[in-house]
Amino acid sequence: MAQKSNHEPAKPVDEKPAAPVSTETAHKDSKSDDLAHKYLGDKSSILTSVFYGVLLLISAILAFVIRIAPREGVFLSNGFIRLGENDPWYHWRNIDYLLHNYPHMSWFDPSTTYPYGTNQAFAPLFDMMAATFIKILQFLTGNTSSDYAMTIFAYWPCLLAALCVIVIYFVAKKIFNSRAVGLGSAFFVAIVPGQILSRSIIGFSDHHIAEVLFSSIAIFFLIVTLLKAKDKVITYADLKNKNVSALKPIIPYAVLTGIFLGLYALIWEGALLFAFMIGLFVVVQMMANHMRKESTVFIAITGMIIFAINLILVVITPQIGEYKSLHILALSAGLIAILAMAILSYLLEKKNLNRLYYPVILIVLGAAAAIAGSLISDTVKNAVFGVVGFFTRTGGALTIGEASPFFGTSIPPIAFTALIAVFLIVLPFLGTPYIKKDYTKAVYLICWTVAFLILMMVSGDGFVKLYGSFSVFGYIWLIALPLLTYKAIRDNKMEHIFLVVWTMVILWALVQQNRFAYYFIVPIIILAMYLLYELAHYYKLDVAAAEWKKDILGKMNGSGESQKADAKPEPVHAEKADSKGHRPESKAAKQAARSEAARQPAKPKKKSTSEKAITGAVIMVVALLIILVPTALMTVQYTYGTGGPNMPWINATTWMANNTPTPTLDPYGTYTQPFVDLDGDGKADRVSGSGIEFYENQVSTVPFDYPDGCYGIMSWWDYGHWIEVIGERMPNSNPFQFGVGGRRGNVTDPMIPGSAPYFTAENESMATYYLEAIDPRENMSGARYIVTDIEMASGMSKFYAMTAWTLDTTGYTVTVPTSEGNITLIGSDRYFNSQVVQLHLFDAQHMKQYRMVYESEMDNGNMRQQEIYYKNLYNYLHTANISNQSSGYVKIFEYVKGANVTGTATPNSTVSIYTTIQTNQGRTFTYSQETTADANGQYSFTVPYSTSGPISGQTNFVVKPTGAYTLTADGATKKVEVSEQAVLQGQTVQVT
Repeated sequence: MAQKSNHEPAKPVDEKPAAPVSTETAHKDSKSDDLAHKYLGDKSSILTSVFYGVLLLISAILAFVIRIAPREGVFLSNGFIRLGENDPWYHWRNIDYLLHNYPHMSWFDPSTTYPYGTNQAFAPLFDMMAATFIKILQFLTGNTSSDYAMTIFAYWPCLLAALCVIVIYFVAKKIFNSRAVGLGSAFFVAIVPGQILSRSIIGFSDHHIAEVLFSSIAIFFLIVTLLKAKDKVITYADLKNKNVSALKPIIPYAVLTGIFLGLYALIWEGALLFAFMIGLFVVVQMMANHMRKESTVFIAITGMIIFAINLILVVITPQIGEYKSLHILALSAGLIAILAMAILSYLLEKKNLNRLYYPVILIVLGAAAAIAGSLISDTVKNAVFGVVGFFTRTGGALTIGEASPFFGTSIPPIAFTALIAVFLIVLPFLGTPYIKKDYTKAVYLICWTVAFLILMMVSGDGFVKLYGSFSVFGYIWLIALPLLTYKAIRDNKMEHIFLVVWTMVILWALVQQNRFAYYFIVPIIILAMYLLYELAHYYKLDVAAAEWKKDILGKMNGSGESQKADAKPEPVHAEKADSKGHRPESKAAKQAARSEAARQPAKPKKKSTSEKAITGAVIMVVALLIILVPTALMTVQYTYGTGGPNMPWINATTWMANNTPTPTLDPYGTYTQPFVDLDGDGKADRVSGSGIEFYENQVSTVPFDYPDGCYGIMSWWDYGHWIEVIGERMPNSNPFQFGVGGRRGNVTDPMIPGSAPYFTAENESMATYYLEAIDPRENMSGARYIVTDIEMASGMSKFYAMTAWTLDTTGYTVTVPTSEGNITLIGSDRYFNSQVVQLHLFDAQHMKQYRMVYESEMDNGNMRQQEIYYKNLYNYLHTANISNQSSGYVKIFEYVKGANVTGTATPNSTVSIYTTIQTNQGRTFTYSQETTADANGQYSFTVPYSTSGPISGQTNFVVKPTGAYTLTADGATKKVEVSEQAVLQGQTVQVT
């Protein structure tokens, strides 16, 4: 007896299978091609392919054109090329290194996270591909300039987005065996707003769109693998007898799936997300097959091939970011788990035991393995118990824009995902066996979606956020998912089951981090196109299209007459012919037939196919307009700009590159990270954590051995890459969140030195302590320069993020009475005394070892108002009269030893010193200090500004005193000159 196919289970004898919308055959989408082929032969197939190919090419070109629209914001009029946001700058740093050392990658970079350096934080393939592409174009054009290479790199994500559109066409087409679904998916991916657009726009040359591209290619080959197995049945007996002919057409595509899943891992270190997705699908499908008494061999072998090849690619790559060890652990565990599932299925099948034993035993064995592994290894423990909320961030990491939860932190991510799964999949499906009519099933399933949408509208802003991130697709998928789930499970269609798993896994990740919005848009657009496709088929638009194609293309083929003849069937004769031939009906017989027809009651007239198609076409046009119009309007808004450093930051970092001492470290050299193992476990020491945070914070605790003349730049982590690449200096912290410091567990933990505790320190001495503690070496400080901007100093902007990383966020607010009642806002003494506020808002006017050396132009936007707001608030709360004028958006300060101005005065008398400082923007402020002479009449000031001007080889400062210091003691004033050498070397200036 032949075994049933994996895709076609036996039909129950007492019930006819029902589809939620239609009962047409599985290949209804190809009817138009089949009917046209009847009349036109191969020409129909060729013309159809050309037609869809042209439309697909147009979609890809459209994606590219949309993304290059804001290029004026990238290629500035002064010749500067401005890449977007933060990480693209470090990608350019890697590519610039590759262009100088091709094909060798920088695996350790001592030019960031000073004084420790950083292992390569990015997986290498994205940068290697871009550098290779640039190398090829340089060879073809002969232009090897850095600007030319950077220009190509700025366009790089737009090109990848266009390729992505093409791949998604084939993914959607294969899943639903429909060119229409594929083309619709490709077109809307090309134009849809949201993160998939903003992260692939010109200048935003980050790896995100490459993630979508390579993960989609892997999915495409997986779907092809599943479809190739549709009519191929292989059993455990076949394997035993070495009869594996059914696997031969499947294995190449499984291998390609593994290759591209592995390449995807070399694009992004978090690619285990899709390995997890495929692993989950394998588990679900093997359980489904076993419960249906179908073979699990094919799906097990496919999963093992994919995981094995992925593992090989990961192992042979030197680094893939911070998670290489986790990749090896997870993929190895996946291989073992799939093999164990296959063996268990075989044993249960051989003994003909109850099918329910399979999932029960799997759960017990899985739990036992997890517990045993957790007792043996902390790495396994964190991997096992962190998997449920692996991407969930805590503490200060919640302030990272792309890592913040999509729906907020009010509900645990796994609980929210489970809620959606139960509401949109489990509960609707449980009710479908009791509904017989297809139309009623569809209405029933759609009602669940409407109820869920109402629930979201009532519960919070999630409803609005879905629209803001995905346009109307944020709602359509909610209707399509239960419909597809029912049909996929009913028919055991593996490609449809995979789409359901794909959607739910990305949703689970999205709930934890909003960065996964650019992943989520792909499956939900495919779901939306599937829903429109079902709607079109319900109204027989495919049949109408077949007739249209037959007429139009038939005329092109010159076969119009034959079509008319075929379209007019021969009449059915009432009388049978004799053995010699047919005989026409008699007049009496015809008359009798007409009389009988007249006596019959009239039947209701059904709508013709064309009439129903017209109704459907109108509905489809309205549906497409509802999708297209808001989507296009939102897309236009997304093309207004590209982000990246503003002009104050560009000017400030450019000034830094040209006016501060040049580090003696070769930026294109090859370096090795220092190894430290203070606890003797054989592994580099690192900050502990859980989930994703366990694998991060792997910065060494041993400083790199820098040559003399190197120093750090202290700023907030957002700006680290700009400082390294544009400023050509070594930041203490960077957008990898290395060097941030603070706390990771709870507020009682020791403070880790870094930018967070430095900028939130409540006085100068505490800030200096953290600055020097960053570098544990004797007589070394973590940084020589400090860069601030108004966003860092504004409590309404990045200041709160700094406090969040310390886990100590209390005590920064005050309650202020207003005409409309009391309001609570940031503005306490703790806030105004913080280092960042004292530096940026108050110009370090009373500090001993910090001097401003550069001030950028003022900001004319909202942040200028923030500065004025906080200065006015300070004056209100402290009855003060500080100037509330707007100052530079970015300021650079230098940390110096300071000159020691000493002298004598009347014992216990007050002595003061001050001078007027003029910035390079023409703004002036007063620098001053006040002290009390001791019992012997001795007094001392440490002052950071020199009155003699810059010296060669040191800071070419452009913020300086307008004259000598004025010292007042015992009612008399004296002028005091201070040299630059005295300030830099801590020399004493004696006042006589």
